[in-house]
Amino acid sequence: MKYVRLTLRHPPELRNPMRSFIMEHDAMERAELLNWNLSHADRDYVLFRIVGDTEAYEDAIEGEPLILAYELTPLSDASFYAYIEHAKRDVDDEFRTAFEGTSILVVPPITYTSDGAMRMELVGKAKDMNVVLEGLDSDIDMAVEQIGEYDTPQTRLWSELTERQQEALGIAVEVGYYDVPRESGVEAVAEELDCAASTASTHLRNAESKIVRELVYNT
Repeated sequence: MKYVRLTLRHPPELRNPMRSFIMEHDAMERAELLNWNLSHADRDYVLFRIVGDTEAYEDAIEGEPLILAYELTPLSDASFYAYIEHAKRDVDDEFRTAFEGTSILVVPPITYTSDGAMRMELVGKAKDMNVVLEGLDSDIDMAVEQIGEYDTPQTRLWSELTERQQEALGIAVEVGYYDVPRESGVEAVAEELDCAASTASTHLRNAESKIVRELVYNT
């Protein structure tokens, strides 16, 4: 089964107002769409996990005409669940038509970040994947981040690293760079890689950046 990870960026006129709020408010970080019920003719039911200020979000959602009902449940001081009933929008229905009649499934969560990105993972038959990607609105900016066969999240994450980054991480673990307390510095990693310490440090930082961002946004 084919796997694709996408980053989409919608123009302002296509965005859900609450998504725009997350982008524009400094106290909001991201929203993760965990599940949804789209079976009703005039409304959708969705469940989000949101990282950000609860009070600011509630003030915004309370005044949004699109929202028919909602419940917020705190998770921590900086995160909460949002169970939302909202009126259907034509632009959302148009987005979903790209999936109609195909084998393609969306793998939750869909992540909406404060920089305007919508990150989603799709699985299904290869021929249908092409149909979906070609069927998305041309006004939506689309970047294919990863494509391949569907496997475990850990395997997919590892495969995103370059061979040199994988090698650097493996050596770093072996020499005790990630031990607490640290047994060896970046110089030991560089020696095994046969490169400058600055180069080894760059490999490690780039690999760490990919791993941490993936864990933060998709767990």
